[in-house]
Amino acid sequence: MMAIAGMQTRDPLPPQALFRGGADLTPRLGIDVLIDRYTGLLRTDRGIFLFDDPAQVERFGGAYRVESIPEGLKMQQRGRDPGHYELMSAEPMSFERYVALLKQVVLRPVQGE
Repeated sequence: MMAIAGMQTRDPLPPQALFRGGADLTPRLGIDVLIDRYTGLLRTDRGIFLFDDPAQVERFGGAYRVESIPEGLKMQQRGRDPGHYELMSAEPMSFERYVALLKQVVLRPVQGE
């Protein structure tokens, strides 16, 4: 892992901080992540929602800043909202491996940031 913009990761991160609503990173299969029907592994284009504005996630259990992510995960901007990102698998993997990697993500509660 290496530090980029105050966070640690193997993959490039956005220049700004990213936040999760609440400390729960439990993915919902079929909603947050999808299985490739040909390989049986997770697709690499969907993941847990993150935002660049802590106010957008505060109502979901408080804002938590992403401090670091393990190798095997990546953060990518998705959708029309330029502040919406997703924390997804960097390569095809089993759902169980993705869940295990999400348990290694370090989140810090935001206190009037």
